[in-house]
Amino acid sequence: MEKQSTLVKVLAFVGFLVVAGFILNMVGGLIGLIFRFGIPILIAVFLVRWLTNRSQPRRRY
Repeated sequence: MEKQSTLVKVLAFVGFLVVAGFILNMVGGLIGLIFRFGIPILIAVFLVRWLTNRSQPRRRY
């Protein structure tokens, strides 16, 4: 087994940090989209269902 030089180890670590940062940036962007669009849509759906269910009794079978 050959020992890797310190320079190769440092460059591999820096490359890993760059890739990990890119992945976290993508995940953060997706989470931001979920909060920006998903939660208002959920609130709107909840309000519509709540208001329509008040005027009509819910039928349970």
